[in-house]
Amino acid sequence: MERNTESQQFLEIVDANKHLISKVCLMYARDHEHFKDLYQEVMATLWQGIRSFNGVSKISTWIYRVALNTCVTYHRRHSRADSAMSISDVAEIADCSQEHASLLRQMYALISQLDPVDKGIIMMWLDSSSYDEIADVTGLSRANVASRIYRIRQRLVKKSNE
Repeated sequence: MERNTESQQFLEIVDANKHLISKVCLMYARDHEHFKDLYQEVMATLWQGIRSFNGVSKISTWIYRVALNTCVTYHRRHSRADSAMSISDVAEIADCSQEHASLLRQMYALISQLDPVDKGIIMMWLDSSSYDEIADVTGLSRANVASRIYRIRQRLVKKSNE
């Protein structure tokens, strides 16, 4: 494939999936600068791996897997006590209305307390990904995904009522 055509196709794929990439990076970012670093790292990983995409799954599923694995790996490598993003930064990064930002802050405050894998699972579930898609991305069985989502939801409801 010609380099310009390859670059153009990559840019089109990224543009069509930029919200998905942003959402994953947002979940693992400590602040706006860290968000930009994570986004760049995901983009570099996608660029390096785009030729390995074999079309067995949807491109969005593959992108989710790459973004999630990149962020989880980065988080584990650079884990610190202050690794959770400031909830007040969510609205700035997400660029949304005040009402929506308030709901996002509440949701992210609860989700930010989860471990990195559970964050990814619940984000995909909130994105209406099927159990099979989540299993494909995470490498877990469908049954394991279903039970983890159930337990995560129970924990989040319990925390929201505290």
